[in-house]
Amino acid sequence: MRKWLALFFLLSPLLYAQSTQLGGMVGVGGAVKLFDNSSHHTVGGVEACVFCGGRFGLFLEYEHWAKTSSGSGEPGSMNLAGGGVRIQGKSARLRPFLDAGLLAGAESKKQVRPSFENESRAVAGGALGFGVAISVTAHWYVRPLARMVVLSTGAIGGFGGLSAGYSF
Repeated sequence: MRKWLALFFLLSPLLYAQSTQLGGMVGVGGAVKLFDNSSHHTVGGVEACVFCGGRFGLFLEYEHWAKTSSGSGEPGSMNLAGGGVRIQGKSARLRPFLDAGLLAGAESKKQVRPSFENESRAVAGGALGFGVAISVTAHWYVRPLARMVVLSTGAIGGFGGLSAGYSF
């Protein structure tokens, strides 16, 4: 009996995986600071949503923003990790969603001083996103999305992109 009980407790976390989603995302967008020119960024990352079987879920994500055009004062690259609440529709085929959460990470800029050093600092802020999850098969999905971030350094950024992943 103890062996079966131990096996049950070892496998019980997998029961929660029935409402878990894992995926990757790519997008393009921009970042700007007040009174500065914006620059274009490419964004790539990974995402997860746990307890996503119903109307509410918890999303977790990591994003890497890489600068692709010039501008003044905005970050050259950002690494952000965050999480929050996802509110989503119930339909099996199309599920619109709204994300609201917090994030933290680091931004870095290349300095044009004679030493060409990188300046890096910690940032925190909020994220707001929306889109729709489209079921391709019983487990695979694609998710067109838009995301806006507001950072403690005064930078505001946003991107539009696409996520694809697997639902357990």
